[in-house]
Amino acid sequence: MDQSRTPTPADMERAAFHEQFLRTFADPRFDGLHDAVAALEELAWRQYCERQQAPSRSSGA
Repeated sequence: MDQSRTPTPADMERAAFHEQFLRTFADPRFDGLHDAVAALEELAWRQYCERQQAPSRSSGA
């Protein structure tokens, strides 16, 4: 996040997602897998964003 500007709600949401995601991998056994965990986080974030943007289906469809 760029510190020279005021964070947007999306920035803050992303930061919260990042913190929550990393808690899952807090075990020292994951220390050597930083790049893999970062790749998983990016994928999880993209999936989360796509779900947020998808239109909801009506029950009559």
